[in-house]
Amino acid sequence: MGHESIDNSTEIRRLLEELSALQQKIFHLNEKIQSIQLQCKHVFLETPVMRKCQKCGFAESTYY
Repeated sequence: MGHESIDNSTEIRRLLEELSALQQKIFHLNEKIQSIQLQCKHVFLETPVMRKCQKCGFAESTYY
């Protein structure tokens, strides 16, 4: 039974490390998206409550 808890501990540590690496990757990918959206010459498709760029996916509410 003690061996099983060691295996679980190792597995949990590995999963936490993988989760941390994925969170860092998500952060950097979000930064890339923001950079692309800031530089985009937007072409918006508008509805009464929002508009969304057809080129980069940037969206904002127009419902105030």
